[in-house]
Amino acid sequence: MTYNDTSSFAAFNFDFSDYLKINRRVGVRYPAPPSTLTLRKNNILNFSSEFIATLIDISARGALITCSEPLTNNTKLALKILFADGTLFNLKGKVVREKSPHHYGIKLDNYNHDLDQYLHQLLGAILLD
Repeated sequence: MTYNDTSSFAAFNFDFSDYLKINRRVGVRYPAPPSTLTLRKNNILNFSSEFIATLIDISARGALITCSEPLTNNTKLALKILFADGTLFNLKGKVVREKSPHHYGIKLDNYNHDLDQYLHQLLGAILLD
């Protein structure tokens, strides 16, 4: 190979997506600010009713919650988070783990940039002081 050989440069893979998958927790996890969390199990018939849960921590990728309703892994949920200042987020996710009885890890279906920005503005400055 010579330094003038561009074929090896063209063959270089600039796709780092596999490398970035190694660190799944890219978002910042914040202790939950005052909020009301309403959950609804998503099923084919949508007959499930809403129930209240409590946020323990939250990020733009997921949340840790506690609730008295029993949940199992892969349960699909609709989350409605109403923060104390009136900001509302409607999100979708699924249960990915039961941390302890009534404590569940929820993975959001999609990274939520607006939620990330909101949490950073609301809590980022407090945590950095």
